[in-house]
Amino acid sequence: MSSTAVPRVVPAQLSFLAIYNPELGQSDETFHNQIVFYYSKAAKARSKIHGSNTQAEEELREQENEKLRQVGLAQGMVGFARSFSNGAAVDSVETHKSRIVLHELEEGWWILAFIDLTQLPAHRQPGPENIDAAPQPAVEYSSREVSPPELLIQQLVRAHNVFLLHHGIPLRAMLQKHHRAKFCNILDRYWSRFANNWDVLLHGSPAVDIYNGMKLAAGGELGMGVGEEEWGSGERLVLEDFVQKTDGLIDFMVSRFGEPSHLQNPKKAANSKEPVDITDAEPWIGSGQTPSAADGIVFSGVGAITRRSLRDMSHWVETIYSYGDHAYGVKDNPTTDRRRRRRRNPPPSTSSREPAPRTARRNSLPKPKEPVAERAPAPPPNIPPDIVRNVETSLNKASNTVDATQEKATDKQEPYLASLGDTETWVKYLTLGYGTAWGSKKAGADEQTAPQDASTENAPQEAPMRHVDPEPDIDHAAEKLKTQIQQENAGYFAIGLKGDVGDGDADDSNSDGEWNNRTLLRTVHVELIDTGIPETPGTGEKDTPQYEKELSFKVPTSRLRRLRPVIYVHRPFIYTFLFSHGTESLTMATFYRNLHTYFSPLHRPLTNSTSPDKVAARISSSSNPYTTISSQKGPETIAQPIYDLVYDPRTLTVHSSIPNIPDPGTLIAEGLGSDAATAGWSRVEALNVHTQIIATVTSTRRTLSEIERTCKTSRSWWVVWMRLPPSVKEGQPDQEQTEFLTNQLREAFLIRRARDAPSAAVKSSGGRFASGMGMGMWKPVGDKTGGAAAGWGPKGLAEGIGIDARRYIEGLLSLNR
Repeated sequence: MSSTAVPRVVPAQLSFLAIYNPELGQSDETFHNQIVFYYSKAAKARSKIHGSNTQAEEELREQENEKLRQVGLAQGMVGFARSFSNGAAVDSVETHKSRIVLHELEEGWWILAFIDLTQLPAHRQPGPENIDAAPQPAVEYSSREVSPPELLIQQLVRAHNVFLLHHGIPLRAMLQKHHRAKFCNILDRYWSRFANNWDVLLHGSPAVDIYNGMKLAAGGELGMGVGEEEWGSGERLVLEDFVQKTDGLIDFMVSRFGEPSHLQNPKKAANSKEPVDITDAEPWIGSGQTPSAADGIVFSGVGAITRRSLRDMSHWVETIYSYGDHAYGVKDNPTTDRRRRRRRNPPPSTSSREPAPRTARRNSLPKPKEPVAERAPAPPPNIPPDIVRNVETSLNKASNTVDATQEKATDKQEPYLASLGDTETWVKYLTLGYGTAWGSKKAGADEQTAPQDASTENAPQEAPMRHVDPEPDIDHAAEKLKTQIQQENAGYFAIGLKGDVGDGDADDSNSDGEWNNRTLLRTVHVELIDTGIPETPGTGEKDTPQYEKELSFKVPTSRLRRLRPVIYVHRPFIYTFLFSHGTESLTMATFYRNLHTYFSPLHRPLTNSTSPDKVAARISSSSNPYTTISSQKGPETIAQPIYDLVYDPRTLTVHSSIPNIPDPGTLIAEGLGSDAATAGWSRVEALNVHTQIIATVTSTRRTLSEIERTCKTSRSWWVVWMRLPPSVKEGQPDQEQTEFLTNQLREAFLIRRARDAPSAAVKSSGGRFASGMGMGMWKPVGDKTGGAAAGWGPKGLAEGIGIDARRYIEGLLSLNR
């Protein structure tokens, strides 16, 4: 009886990712030219076969052809959907085994992602027709915990924006600039890395990712003006002043990730070189962690670049925090096409160009009784043939002398080198008289005049024995980890100066270029706001004309420029400086040392002013961040934290305190978090809340008539959503503000865990809430109004959350600068 293989759980993963342009191949013969990038698991597996298994290779090739047919099918679905949807293209297709998303990144350029759903084991019961047959294992496909299509598309758009940040020009212009092979190579270097790291399951903070905005830190941006000194208004002045007095610096931003290391002693100077015990320490940057709810921007610059470019820069910095030097655009330069070249032929030996030293020739001489002339090294090139013949004749005479002398020297056991006669004469013959240019004359004289015993000469020359201490066993991985942790706590440059920033031995004035080899220079393309300020000298661009003075207000324009980024890392901050492309100080060592010295004293006060613990104090003027309403009877009340999310489409900022989805297998995933904010926040609860937020965002995009929505999930979580008026930009007239009422309304969420029993709430008629298909309202306990409208209005908001929601959100808006 043969045993069948036990099926296992296979998580959902990317099957293939393709970028194509239908205009590149109009016929069946040129259809393959449409696809400019293609990544699949089958192609990756086939590259590991190397032709060892012909049958497996053919099967994988058939899978490749199937994916190509899927690309053609996707084009057919797009054309079919446009015929009856007023030109709108289909963006997702759901099948029994897969989820397909496609999006038009640029005009004519499409990206197609094929997701294999999660495979779960399921055993079928034998039916009457095959009751005698052994039960075969079956597989069920589940879309649970798989990112919805809207979220997958946002992740693809975000990746494309980061790609344009490094390359600057759209895909069509890039194809015209480069030939097709190089264009496809550029796409492959970026998108293959993205496809390898793309997690299609719900992870991190999907509620933040769905908006594709710039994530602010939990404490918001630095304070501003008098009265906000505790929130960092003094540090903001220092940062803004640094931009004004630094030549070539256009703008910069500061991001915060995590908390300072416990190894950083506040009483010790930041640039101290005292050894630190890192036995129990872990790396902070490049560990693969996703930004948490408290992470984000604390200083968004002085407004020299557009918010869209600033958002893309923040997304790139997040990848640097997750992947470190392996992030795109850090260790490898995206703008170069350099590859490691293999040496086809070995380099010519030294003996073909010049005679080897005497000590090296002792081991290369031929053995006795062999023709010396046949084993002699080839003469140097460009030597007249007559001289070569004379040398060969002399060598033949020397070999005959060796044969005649060797029989007489049997008793004396003359040394092997002396059997050739006068060695210096032989070398002069071979090197045409230039033999004395190598080696030491004094050493040769000593060999001829010093009397030596025959037995001593014949013995091998061994070095005198000395005591050598054994090399210690060094764990290179641990040493590298130790160096990284020390750099994180002291400050170093991820892009810029490489090495120890405190090393003052390097000389900037050297002319051999050794210092420039230790400096990484990269290029990003960002949009600058045209405010009429002339360009920085040395950039090679024309000055921007001044605005007309008679105009009291003018909407600023933007232009794309190449800038030099400098990334300075000092836990828990990442500073991103943007310099003009022709800034000469970026090649000087003293500039980076001065930059490190300038920001080291600012580290401690900046850490305190941006602490997430001060969020409650900053919004206490509007509302209390904790509610004491509880359905439990008794004198004690239980304070429940309120999680929030505020999105401003004008500034492209997202402020969120909603915790991330815990990773499977952790204590937090089981609801055993030690922190009070994450106590009871299990993976199931997190998936329930984040899924509901994504469903609410998706459904409210269809109509702008809704202003508020309150609901209670199946796991007793209150979710309140509302729209707010657009934020008014400083100096912007009121009539300009009315033009943004339709597309720049702010959105806010408030989430609180209900303490009443699950049976206390009555579901309204409608579909399943967790799936997002039916957005039915929930009626609070004691409400006599009935119907789906029971959850609407201020009364419903207060009974669900326990506070005045709008007043609470007004306090949160103060965190957005």
